[in-house]
Amino acid sequence: MFGLSVLTRQNAPLAILRVLLGSGFYFGFQPVAWSMPTLILGESAAAATFGLINSMGQLGGFFGPKLIGFLNMRTHGVTAGLGFIALAYGVAAVLMLSLKIRDPLQMVDRHKS
Repeated sequence: MFGLSVLTRQNAPLAILRVLLGSGFYFGFQPVAWSMPTLILGESAAAATFGLINSMGQLGGFFGPKLIGFLNMRTHGVTAGLGFIALAYGVAAVLMLSLKIRDPLQMVDRHKS
């Protein structure tokens, strides 16, 4: 959606709608993303992964606005910033889809016996 908002930047209402939909998809995916480490890793490794995720989030929260501001000032528009966000989300999606996740129902059956 962020990538599509770059393509329709001349039509402000449509671009804003696409940014809002992209944000909605992002926040809708959050519960699924936070459950993945426990599906892939053991308990202690999953706990360490949550710490790593939070650390990366803090770095992104610090450097992200600086990078977007730099891109916006350098190009005198928001196209490069939105394009970077779209690229980051695309890379994250490819990485998430490449994960090998165990069947959660199989895990529950193993714990019952």
